[in-house]
Amino acid sequence: MTKIELRGVRFRYRGQRADVLKGISSVFSQGRVTALLGPNASGKTTLFKILLKVLQPSAGSVHVNGKEIRQLSLAELSRIVAWVPQEEEPLFPYTVHEYLLLGRAPHLGFFDVPTGEDEEVIKRVLAELGIAKLARRGTMSLSGGEKRLVFIARALVQQPEVLILDEPTVHLDLRNRALVLAAIRRAAEGGKTVIFSTHDVNEASLVADEVKIINNGRMIKQGDPDKVLTEEVLKGIYGLRLVFSRVDGRPIAELAPEIFRRGRK
Repeated sequence: MTKIELRGVRFRYRGQRADVLKGISSVFSQGRVTALLGPNASGKTTLFKILLKVLQPSAGSVHVNGKEIRQLSLAELSRIVAWVPQEEEPLFPYTVHEYLLLGRAPHLGFFDVPTGEDEEVIKRVLAELGIAKLARRGTMSLSGGEKRLVFIARALVQQPEVLILDEPTVHLDLRNRALVLAAIRRAAEGGKTVIFSTHDVNEASLVADEVKIINNGRMIKQGDPDKVLTEEVLKGIYGLRLVFSRVDGRPIAELAPEIFRRGRK
């Protein structure tokens, strides 16, 4: 089932002459992980802002569950879509448990207090991510990897249908990268539509069901990792020769050794 569909989306920032997004059409489906790849300033962040209704398309349309996003209030959208930014610093010294309660806000009225159901959702998400021991810790005392998992937990306690993550493994060590990527896979296996941006081609290959590549504001390639992450496509984007191998049938790309020998005597 399709959760999000973009139809000819264009966007231009005020005062600029050129579109940042140039007629993007794409579908993001339920129960699948989609990796969004592209060079810096290719349009990924702008696309996410449009999916979150922070920005409105200059042309084209975005549909969520068959309904145009313009017709959804921010409150309605927050019950469908959850967002995990690269970095976020809580404004107050919350405990992890208190911070996760904020994620239940879309399900609570203005004067409502959390119920036993809210507490059960938080308890279950903490257990699924393997971070139950952090519940009483202060958010400001967490390591980078712990914070990223807590950000994901806050998004999951919203019980969204769609989970959007901006470079979720950036700056993480191998262990925490593995934990975050496993959480992404579990979310999709639980029926969520998961979209994450990354600059790591191999993360996209190993974790995603589908890869979409944006370059210069255009969706230049989308489909199975095996068909998208090819030497021809990647060299065309980054201008570098890559060496390919395979792990579990998925393409793995590494920088060609001669790149590091240039300029050596």
